[in-house]
Amino acid sequence: MKTKPVAAIIGAGRTRFGEHWEEDPKAMIGKAGMMAVESVDKGIRRKDIDACYFGSFLYQVTNKIGLIPGYMSRELGLNIPMINTEAACASGGLALYDSCIGIQSGKYDTVLVAGFEKMSDRQDKIIDDLMFAADPHEFESGYNFPGLYATMMTRYMYEYGNGDPKCEEALAQIASKNHHHCIKNKYAQFSSKGEVSVEAVMNSRVVANPIRILHCSPISDGAVALVLTRPEVAKKYTDTPIYIMSSQEATDHVSLYTRSNITGVMATRLAVRSALDDTGLTMDDIDIAEVHDCFTIEEVFFLEDSGFYKKGEAWKNIYESYESFKGSGHIPYVKKGKELTVNLGGGLKADGHPVGATGIRQAYESFKQLRKEAGENQIDRDVNTAMCHNVGGTGGVATAHILMRDIQ
Repeated sequence: MKTKPVAAIIGAGRTRFGEHWEEDPKAMIGKAGMMAVESVDKGIRRKDIDACYFGSFLYQVTNKIGLIPGYMSRELGLNIPMINTEAACASGGLALYDSCIGIQSGKYDTVLVAGFEKMSDRQDKIIDDLMFAADPHEFESGYNFPGLYATMMTRYMYEYGNGDPKCEEALAQIASKNHHHCIKNKYAQFSSKGEVSVEAVMNSRVVANPIRILHCSPISDGAVALVLTRPEVAKKYTDTPIYIMSSQEATDHVSLYTRSNITGVMATRLAVRSALDDTGLTMDDIDIAEVHDCFTIEEVFFLEDSGFYKKGEAWKNIYESYESFKGSGHIPYVKKGKELTVNLGGGLKADGHPVGATGIRQAYESFKQLRKEAGENQIDRDVNTAMCHNVGGTGGVATAHILMRDIQ
């Protein structure tokens, strides 16, 4: 490894994702936070936590609340620095990034980082609310997020699909695969839904052509939290810490119409490249990845922007991988014998997408998989290295984190 760990995860907690009409969003964060603290193997006291970082996007609009640090002081029983972060759908990933800086700088020894969103309170207006993460000109032109991603998906299919119907089918396979992965994830929003066939995705209602309803992540409520500490003291709290080897963020234009290319996400390319360069790893060293798939085309973009597949070739490899591993517990993407398993918990598509919680949920899932604590949903091969990838808007910001179990 080129670098030492920047932080270590020693505890994690989460709520089930779904439409929780009866839940108070503030209480959800407190619940996830206390679950994370109580999960630390050798115990940790609240007074050992030096600071808290929170990620959320729409709470002022959806829940009519503000001053989250004050609410969290009450919920968690702490009077310490609390920092709230907003970066649209990457709010959780950015909160994790900020918490790593807090530890790496030496300012804090141990921190709690959490993400949350309660979207069902504004279900009738949430599509418009989410457009705060887009350029106002796009909203005024009649776009919503399905429409923006439909534009990106259409252009990708035009440039690289060459009219092959298997390209559209491959995009449906992503949704089917992620629903398949979530079935044994007890916290997933759609775990009880069962299998979703490729045919069901391709025949589902059109939302913004060519995006159909089963290409889309759902409206979700939920919260997730992690306890992070300095790597050198992590084993004081647990024998099996998971190390964050790199934490990176990159940005790009908020608007599609000012970008030079819309068949990928530059912020993803930059963040992932920085994380890999920082550690001296390549994508071939990554065993599992939690990838931002608010719409299935985003998973295609990640596979190409990360360099795992060449530009324009991800859909072909997705198609072949899905057909080859159909029916297995988890369906990996394959490249020259190398397997990369993506979205083991179901991703945003099937686990759910409470916007501010997503980036933390990705690290939670990776933490559990690397510690072999994912229960019935545990991957059936040994894995040591994970990547978490979180995107805001259509690519105005992206974060990338590399996690490892064994670092020697």
